[in-house]
Amino acid sequence: TGKCFRAVEMYKHTQTTYASPNHESIYASGSSNHFIKVFDASGTTLSMIYYHDGFLGQRMGPISCLSFHPYKMVLAAGATDGIISIYR
Repeated sequence: TGKCFRAVEMYKHTQTTYASPNHESIYASGSSNHFIKVFDASGTTLSMIYYHDGFLGQRMGPISCLSFHPYKMVLAAGATDGIISIYR
């Protein structure tokens, strides 16, 4: 059986998806509460992308899938509202 070497509390809400690139020691996690967190290997939050309601605000639905580009630091996020967003 495998053993857990690190447990990190990421959300107080439901985590719906997770992604990690092959070439970096970071990972991203998406939530049904309309936000994405990017972490380093120690569990420190590096970035948070979230729903913002405003004139030029970024809009997103509940996050349903995440994927990193295989060679670049680019993250794609899909939401249940049918929108796919690309982040650098």
